[in-house]
Amino acid sequence: MTFREALSGAAEKLRKAEILFCDTPMLDASVLLAEAADMSREKLFASYPDTVSPEVLAEYEKLLEKRLSGLPVSYIRNRKEFFGREFYVDSSVLVPRPDTEVIIEKALQLLERSSAVLDLCTGSGCIAATLKLEQPDLSLTASDISKPALTVASRNADALDAKISFAESNLFENISGRFDMIVTNPPYLKTGETDGMTTSGWPEPMLALDGGGDGLDLIRIIIITSLDYLNDNGYLLIEAGPQQAEVISALLQDAGFSDIEITHDMAGRNRVTSGRVCGTHNNEI
Repeated sequence: MTFREALSGAAEKLRKAEILFCDTPMLDASVLLAEAADMSREKLFASYPDTVSPEVLAEYEKLLEKRLSGLPVSYIRNRKEFFGREFYVDSSVLVPRPDTEVIIEKALQLLERSSAVLDLCTGSGCIAATLKLEQPDLSLTASDISKPALTVASRNADALDAKISFAESNLFENISGRFDMIVTNPPYLKTGETDGMTTSGWPEPMLALDGGGDGLDLIRIIIITSLDYLNDNGYLLIEAGPQQAEVISALLQDAGFSDIEITHDMAGRNRVTSGRVCGTHNNEI
């Protein structure tokens, strides 16, 4: 069997299977075949006419079975690219999305070189590590309620040589000090949505997805409590769903934030809502 034949057959299997995270069966099949053969996708394409060894074919079948069981490619490979760097991921953290790169770009636009930054609900640590590597003079703290997630985040920081302080914390519970910026990609899906995802076998941790009845339970707490942790003129950046941005803007305004902006992702959808602390605050929303 040639590489082309193996790839074509696998893509067809994935195309016919009703599994999650499988909008791109040919891409998934090629990434997994390259993984099984321990070669780049560029080399894989050049090897299309070549015969696949029995060892590679056996490994490919194992990887395909995992994919057909519903595991995302990133969990199978234990890595995902984000902002041009590879991050380790497993089922204790969300798979980093390209949309989240918008919060990096917005943060870098607003930050001074030596600012103190808190990454709340850090998950894989992709936001914290990327900010530190893009702007090395930053002082970075990253927190999460999940100990397994912090293990992943710490592993990524070590692998990328990003100096970050980590804290196991339920939002601000174990956080001390003040910051010039707080960035967060918190759970923001409605409980009704996550219940359905659990039933369908969604592989990512619900702890990182479920934001309560309207998806904004944690975001409300973050907005209110951040006022006690932000320096004057400090910024709060929140990633959430496109339909939530206007409500979050109103919550920020009610809390006394100024310079409120909504930043769009690559598809033009509302993705990051930001505001600056200035003047009188309202800690009761």
